[in-house]
Amino acid sequence: MKNILFELYYGNLDPCEDTYPKEKEYRKAAKQVTSLEADLLLKLDDTGQELYQQLTYALIARRSIEDAYTFANGFRIGANIMLACMLQNDTSS
Repeated sequence: MKNILFELYYGNLDPCEDTYPKEKEYRKAAKQVTSLEADLLLKLDDTGQELYQQLTYALIARRSIEDAYTFANGFRIGANIMLACMLQNDTSS
């Protein structure tokens, strides 16, 4: 088994690389979003389309920040769980 810290250091592990679920439900939802977006853009004038694009970019920026926070928080929780397991003095198990 390769050391995960070395894998991360040498760039062989990219936590952001494989972020999309492979499930059928996700693909179906993503396709629906794309379809609805295309329908909406057809109904908007140029000003509305520009406003929609600005909204989309702002939502993407916000989501990127949320994803980074969620990743860090999940990692922190996992590390705390490992620490609790290592420090536990319960020898009855």
